Amino acid sequence: MYKTAKQYISVPNLFTTINLFCGFLSVIMTVAGKFVAAGWIIFMAGIFDALDGRIARASGRNSDFGLQMDSLADVISAGIAPSILLYEYYFKDIGNHIAVGMMLGFLPLLFATFRLARYNVMTQHEGHKSYYVGMPAPMAASTLASLVILHNHVGWPILLRLMLVSTPVISLAMASHLKYEGFPRFSVKEKGGNRFKLVIFFTGIVFVFFFPEFTLFIFMFIYFISGPTTFLYNVFRTHDQQESILESDEFFADQRVP
Repeated sequence: MYKTAKQYISVPNLFTTINLFCGFLSVIMTVAGKFVAAGWIIFMAGIFDALDGRIARASGRNSDFGLQMDSLADVISAGIAPSILLYEYYFKDIGNHIAVGMMLGFLPLLFATFRLARYNVMTQHEGHKSYYVGMPAPMAASTLASLVILHNHVGWPILLRLMLVSTPVISLAMASHLKYEGFPRFSVKEKGGNRFKLVIFFTGIVFVFFFPEFTLFIFMFIYFISGPTTFLYNVFRTHDQQESILESDEFFADQRVP
């Protein structure tokens, strides 16, 4: 039996709605030529995306509806928004043919959609895990947005070249088997890795207030390379050269839930 609209109204879904609105607002800012604002809004969307999942699990309000709505919102805020931002900021002026820039700009949207669909399938079959398989779409979007923000601030040409290379690489990272750490649990009682992540998290927040453009770029890229770094560490530690970074062919088969 279908639920009433009132039963879908909850704090986690409210945060998901804000995430969706941030994606919409970022596109508007990009169209208006306010690229830095668009980039920061993409980053804010990622924060709301992290909060809605945390609140849902803490309050026991997890639901299939919330899972699907969350992913659909991320397609906008972490897929369409960064793709349009990158295209309008730089890619539309690449090469002699508009198709080159269009294809580069399309990559974040394509792989974010792929990753979110895979995440839904895995979550429905295996439940939530303490880590992410593949770079989370909001983090990938924030990493790409941080390049736009920093380049607009310092104007270094090398950042445009980095944007050209990192866009396909980061997009592929979303569709990889690389493992990425999840959001830290806010508990002072926990020790070990979670406490270390909390220290890094709050340190980043402090530095963002003083050096926002540089701090966002540095922390996002550290997070991006943490996946390949962990993979290489495990390969050398276990001497197992058979681990696969990219998806096997069978994963590209249709995996829709009946």
